[in-house]
Amino acid sequence: MDTANISQCPEVTVKCFLLSRFQRAIGQQGTLGEIPLNRSKDSARVLYVSAIALKLAKTWQQTPQTIAAQLAETLEPLCYPDFAVKVAPAGIIELELTDPGLAVWLQRLAQTHLPLPESRILSPVVSADRLFPIQYSHARCCSLLRMAHRDRIISIAQPDVATAPQIWFLASPNPIPWTDEGDRLRLVHPAECNLISQLLIVLDYLYPIFEVNKREQPVNYFKLANSLSEAFQIFYSQCRIWGEVKIEQPKLAQSRLGLILATQSLLRFILEELLSTLAPLEL
Repeated sequence: MDTANISQCPEVTVKCFLLSRFQRAIGQQGTLGEIPLNRSKDSARVLYVSAIALKLAKTWQQTPQTIAAQLAETLEPLCYPDFAVKVAPAGIIELELTDPGLAVWLQRLAQTHLPLPESRILSPVVSADRLFPIQYSHARCCSLLRMAHRDRIISIAQPDVATAPQIWFLASPNPIPWTDEGDRLRLVHPAECNLISQLLIVLDYLYPIFEVNKREQPVNYFKLANSLSEAFQIFYSQCRIWGEVKIEQPKLAQSRLGLILATQSLLRFILEELLSTLAPLEL
C-alpha cells in the first residue's frame, strides 16, 4: 500500500484507521512503500501486530526495540481510547482493540452506510446454489430484526421496506448497549466473539475497494460472504435472543441484535454491490 494515499482514505476499516495512525507516528522521519500490519488469528481478541520497527531499523540506525518504543509512545495518544498499544519482544508493536473501542466500531458497522465503490467491481459469476446459503443468512437476519421490532426489543425507524435496506436504522436503543456499566463488552460467548472477528476480517479485506487510488488486488468476495454467513449461523444456533434472555437480560438481547444488524448490512453490501445479485428480505 502506498502510504501517500493513506491519509486520503476514509477510515472505513480498522486496518485503515491503524495505518493512518502509523503514518502520522512515523511522520517525516522516514518514507516507506508499505507499512506491515497484520491481524492476529486469535478470534477471541481483535489484535493487530506490526513489524514496522524491524523495517525501519537500518534506515533509522537504531535497534528495533528502541524504534518500537518510540513509535508506541507516539501511537498511544493517537489510538486512545480505541486501542491499547504495547511493545512485544523483538520490537513487534501490538495494538489491541479495547472493549469501548470495539463498541464504537460495532456501532459504526451496524448503523453507518458503507461507501459505495466509485466503479462497479467486476466479480466472477457465482452459481445460484452456492449463493443460496448466503442469501438465506441475509434473509434470516432480516426476519429476526423484524420479529424483534414487533416484540419491542428494538425499534426500527422504517421496518416495512420492500427491498433490503443499506442500513436498518434503530430508533431505539441508540446507541446499542454493547458494553455494561463497567465498559466491558457484553458479547463474550465464543460464537459472539467469532462473529465479531469475522465481521472485522471481512471489513478489512474489503479495504482495497475503499481506497482513493484503487489498485488491482483480487479479493474473493464470495468466500468472504460465505465465511460471514457461516459465522452468523453458528452464532444464531448458540446465542439466544428470546425467552429468558429477552426477559432477564434485555440489553444482551439488544447487543446480539446489533450483531445481526451489522451482519445483515455487510452481507447485503457484498451480495448487491460486489456480487451483483439479490439480497432477499425473506426466503
